[in-house]
Amino acid sequence: MIKLLGWIMLGIIVVVAGFLYQYESLDPCEWLTQDLVAYSGMKPISGLGDTAGLVLEPTECVKRWANLRIESAEQ
Repeated sequence: MIKLLGWIMLGIIVVVAGFLYQYESLDPCEWLTQDLVAYSGMKPISGLGDTAGLVLEPTECVKRWANLRIESAEQ
């Protein structure tokens, strides 16, 4: 049981570290805006997630970010 919890905690740490490494944030609106800017061919801009967070709920940002990732993978 303790070994399983250790593996789960390690997995969570790896996922969080991955998001922090790629996006430098745990805000899903920041992920969305950074990916949109990258797909448009512009230079990466950080900090736009706060603006998107004013317009969208975090759950909406996650949905749109996931759809963007899926659509880009299909192409």
